[in-house]
Amino acid sequence: MKWLKRLILWLMLLIVVVFSAYLNHLHGVVKDEFSKPLDAKNSTLLLAQQPQALINMLLIVEDQSFFQHNGVDFREITRVVRDYYLHDKPMRGASTITQQLIKNSLLTRKKTLTRKLNEALMALLLEATFDKEMILNRYMNSVYLGQHGYYEVHGFQRAAQFYFNAKLEDLPLKHLATLVALIKGPSYYHPTKHPRRLLRRRNLVLQLYYKYKKTIKWHNAKYTKYT
Repeated sequence: MKWLKRLILWLMLLIVVVFSAYLNHLHGVVKDEFSKPLDAKNSTLLLAQQPQALINMLLIVEDQSFFQHNGVDFREITRVVRDYYLHDKPMRGASTITQQLIKNSLLTRKKTLTRKLNEALMALLLEATFDKEMILNRYMNSVYLGQHGYYEVHGFQRAAQFYFNAKLEDLPLKHLATLVALIKGPSYYHPTKHPRRLLRRRNLVLQLYYKYKKTIKWHNAKYTKYT
């Protein structure tokens, strides 16, 4: 039986070595990607230039625990899985802003277990390498918000110009809410093809914003330098 124990130990050691090498590879990919500036298709702003109301709306709708988790919100994942199996609720997304940024920047949109595992690992590595402010601002400057022909709209600043012909800082709350609403699906909530869908989604964003803005602002102030 000694040979069996040795074999198991060697297999365990091999798994650890292979997994460590894979993590090191993923870390290199993440570091290389996010050390580079955004390309010319993005109109970039500093985080301090992003409207505070927009930041609050984004966090309320997409990731209320952004400043508490380390890239993956395990509590939210547990809750979604529990609701799915115990309460027959639909399996909705539990991706953090960090995970969304990884998916949009480095991965395909295929819903496979391998892709989700890579997304989670790379999100953890991203947060271990860069600070929250950089991640949040990178997301705000690069998130996909629509398309016209071959022209893709990335980032809130460019989306403000594209949809409203205005600077982001000059938009009223209802227009900021419209941009946040588009994150869920720029095609599904297309402003001209599906205006009623977009209006309902925008109104939901505003409703959540007014309900939770004090709470989310308090959390932001605890964890960031920009409030």
